[in-house]
Amino acid sequence: MASVAVLFSLNYIISKFGLHSFNPLTFAYLRVLTSAVILNFVVHERNAAPLAPGDRWRLAGFAILAVVINQCLFLAGLAFTSAHVAAILITTVPVFTLGAAIIIGRERATAAKIGGIALAAAGAIVVVGGEGFSGTIRSLIGDLFIVGNSLAYALYLVASKPTMARLSARRVIARMFAVASVVMLPISAWPMMHEQWSAIPGRAWIALGLVIAGPTVAAYLMNAWALKHADSSVVAAYTYLQPVFTVFLAAIFLHEQIRSVAILAAVMIFAGVYISGRPSPAAATEAAVPGNPD
Repeated sequence: MASVAVLFSLNYIISKFGLHSFNPLTFAYLRVLTSAVILNFVVHERNAAPLAPGDRWRLAGFAILAVVINQCLFLAGLAFTSAHVAAILITTVPVFTLGAAIIIGRERATAAKIGGIALAAAGAIVVVGGEGFSGTIRSLIGDLFIVGNSLAYALYLVASKPTMARLSARRVIARMFAVASVVMLPISAWPMMHEQWSAIPGRAWIALGLVIAGPTVAAYLMNAWALKHADSSVVAAYTYLQPVFTVFLAAIFLHEQIRSVAILAAVMIFAGVYISGRPSPAAATEAAVPGNPD
């Protein structure tokens, strides 16, 4: 999960370079389409057992939440706001995830989980207060897109956990990207038709390739595997690492200055992730989720 956080943090930096030349929807579709090809023809499991009744509809729903809505809103938001603000707002994922899991009775709101997420959220707020928002209408729209992206991804984490525990993570992710590549085509067709393809420099294509290989194919597969072995709220809690990693990566690649407030926030966020990731007592888990095999 920490490796996924690093890859997703790299996504902010690398995607920024690509979005200087690509329309966000064009970038999103090329990312999804290429990932779908890789996942279905390179790493997809062959000779797998047939899907259970209803699985196709479930996977289609996961694709819409975690790929279509997630990718479109994220890249559009990132094009409108700054990388570090986007990384900070992504930390709303664990809040949405825990709330959804508690509402449907899948997880119990233990003191450790709530306290850890609250501590990590406080660290994210410290980053917001220290860095600040630009205050423009454009950045506000981008911020709202990122929050919508976070909500969609949180709902995916909660809804997909039973399926991830039953099916192969590679199979689920491959099917999700295949469905998303079809659903996103009419959404992305217009900007792709008007894209100035000849004016796109080589560094933008390299950025697209890196985003596909790391923050997409590798990160989605590892994140899906993590859902088989940890509560969805714990997986989501590692999202709090992204602002920390992004600040340091931005300093290295974008030459942004690391402020002391970011170091303080890093301590709070790491502590919150540790506390929220501590296993709950078996009795409490069983009582909260009757019949849950985990």
